[in-house]
Amino acid sequence: MTALHPPAAIRAARLMDGNLAAAWGARLARAEVLPMYPITPAYPAMEHLTGFVERGELKARFIRVESDHSAMAACVGAALTGARTFTVTSSQGLAYMSEVLHQASGLRLPIVMAVVNRALHAPHSRWPDHGDAISQESSGWLQFFCETVQEVLDTTIQAFRIAQDERVQLPVMVNYEGYILSHAREPVHVPDQAEVDAFLPLIRRRHLDVDNPLAINAASNTEVYWGYKYNQHRAMGAAREVIREVDADFRRRFGREWGGLAEAYRTEGARTLVVTMGSMAASARVAVDRLRDAGRPAGLLKVRAFRPFPADELVAAAAGADLVVVIDRNIVYGAGGAVAREVKGALWGAGLRPRIAGWIAGLGGQDVGVEGIERMVRASEAKDADALREPLWYGLDEGGEGQ
Repeated sequence: MTALHPPAAIRAARLMDGNLAAAWGARLARAEVLPMYPITPAYPAMEHLTGFVERGELKARFIRVESDHSAMAACVGAALTGARTFTVTSSQGLAYMSEVLHQASGLRLPIVMAVVNRALHAPHSRWPDHGDAISQESSGWLQFFCETVQEVLDTTIQAFRIAQDERVQLPVMVNYEGYILSHAREPVHVPDQAEVDAFLPLIRRRHLDVDNPLAINAASNTEVYWGYKYNQHRAMGAAREVIREVDADFRRRFGREWGGLAEAYRTEGARTLVVTMGSMAASARVAVDRLRDAGRPAGLLKVRAFRPFPADELVAAAAGADLVVVIDRNIVYGAGGAVAREVKGALWGAGLRPRIAGWIAGLGGQDVGVEGIERMVRASEAKDADALREPLWYGLDEGGEGQ
């Protein structure tokens, strides 16, 4: 975040965890339909929302369903009527939704979903990584990854406006890591309801009408299908500018911004650029400060939007770098980290040829602190181009230095 809170504002903030922040974001957005199925560690967000509804603080229809697949199916039905729709899930629940995720994006429905990132099994894990969301990277949903609890609340509000923009009309995932953010409390500023209402007017597009029934998702021929997919891809590309506009307007109204698609930190003159996303960006920021203090010109690019990917922001941040160190909290088997793959495509497509080190770190809740990031940077500096062709694994490939 580029705008820091003054001390008086910090005293006025509320203490909340990521799940409560997501629930508050949906409440302030005046979500109208909430289909949900409880899953760890996302279910507290559902409990907070049901509490809002029970106490009359949120006028919404809560739908308790028998599975995450049914939750997304109910989201699709509600969104087709024009209702502002929100749900929350995690890990295997997101995987179980997969079939309907593609229907939501193909039908261009502005559903917003909080995804509390948790490792996919087997083996079974209750701890965080980004594998659940990355497994859905081609589902046609916009994907944001949050660094702080405040960002969870703000991004949830922004997500509704981005999703309903006529240039986008696509569903949005707001990702935050299980336990690291879902259960960690931070001071959070809750915007005034009237100000959120002014920022986020409801644009209701009603596709289903009981008085005028019509078929949805009818069988299409090749030409129609091809055209749908082309327009869906163009909408994802158009979302880049919409995300920048919405984040800028959010700053004007609330005094905070999150960099749009990506936040550059101390990238001026950086010869080594660290790229990561999610909560690991907080540790990476401190690591960059230490590297700078030690005379190593390093910078950080925090990827906020993985879909659409911030290629322009990356190219600008890496323009003077001869080494890019990408730290992924996910693994695409046989390829490496998903962010590293995107970084290689974007930089080499733009004619930039820095050495790129792709690290896999933090899977299944593996602890990666500031010192760990410094070790990965130092190890990357020591490796030649051939050694960087394959993904590097934190805890295995740092070499002797610092271990």
